Amino acid sequence: MPIANLKMASTQASTSTSSRGRFLQAGLLAALLLLPALAWSAAPQAVVLMYHRVGESDYPSTNVTVEQFRAHLDYLAENDFNVLPLDQIIQALQTREPLPERSVAITFDDGYSSVGEVAHPMLAERGWPYTVFVNTGPVDSGYSGYLGWDELRALADEGVRFGNHSQSHAPLFARNPGETRSLWRERIRADLSEARSRLIEELGAAVHQSPPLLAYPFGEYSIELMDLAAEMGFVAFGQQSGALGEHANTLALPRYAMNERFAEMDGFSVKVHSSPMPVVDQSPLDPVRQTAEAPRLTLTLAADADITPAQVTCFYRAEVLQPEPLGDGRRFAVEAESDLPTGRSRYNCTAPNPAGGFYWFSHLWIVGPGGS
Repeated sequence: MPIANLKMASTQASTSTSSRGRFLQAGLLAALLLLPALAWSAAPQAVVLMYHRVGESDYPSTNVTVEQFRAHLDYLAENDFNVLPLDQIIQALQTREPLPERSVAITFDDGYSSVGEVAHPMLAERGWPYTVFVNTGPVDSGYSGYLGWDELRALADEGVRFGNHSQSHAPLFARNPGETRSLWRERIRADLSEARSRLIEELGAAVHQSPPLLAYPFGEYSIELMDLAAEMGFVAFGQQSGALGEHANTLALPRYAMNERFAEMDGFSVKVHSSPMPVVDQSPLDPVRQTAEAPRLTLTLAADADITPAQVTCFYRAEVLQPEPLGDGRRFAVEAESDLPTGRSRYNCTAPNPAGGFYWFSHLWIVGPGGS
């Protein structure tokens, strides 16, 4: 069903990800026919990479070094990856049309100056597309360290595309003290609407609008925020790891977040060669936890999946979580022993795929007010 007709996720204790993937647009096949030499995957799948800064060593948690970024681009080129526009990948997910094998999209969050000054020349030299998710508040305020509207327009003129990263860059899922659900929805709708209006006013057709694309600040979301994103027509991205595929939740799409610690080539090569684990149902869906007690996560694999729960291994920090098989042989549960920390954490699950890489699925957990 179209995104606009999705049931509100908050009414579901467990939501089938396969019910959240039928969309509105067509037309990709004609473009794909122009590329007959490429190998195509039977179902659409791709990896989306997420960066913040390049060459800003004062911010190691959100930065990759110039050498790391260059090595990433060299690896993609030398290993025949297809760097595609992000909207082409989303359209393929919407229409269930195939994508070239080894499809990758490159994204940046926030709109820091180093994207234009350092990353853009390196990407433009290769003719590779990318998307910048802009939080418009700092741009309108003229904050140092961010690209200004004139600089963003210059990038747009060279083919760069843009998405919504909110106006405020606040943890959007969190309510203010004493704030009712109704007032929270009104505030967040206004925040996202203001950002969308400013992006379109300043950058026009360079802004993704069919459908509009959103990257949640800090990669943090809740069922209620997914509901609101759906109402506003967004396809939305988090920062939990994994590849995109036909069963992906289009209100919380995964991306591989890169920083100095997690950008070394051994890990990078594993991630870009990963495949989406065919998870069609997960419970709980909501990542927001009211206590730090480690949650029990139940996953269901697709009926035609070529893996079984016995082949899956999950990880939480230093713990290895062995799946507990449930029911019909497609469902399994995992649960950590240690409590969740304040802030963000994840259960990551992998299994060998036929190509010699890994299926990958990641579930986000949030404890506390977010934004840490």
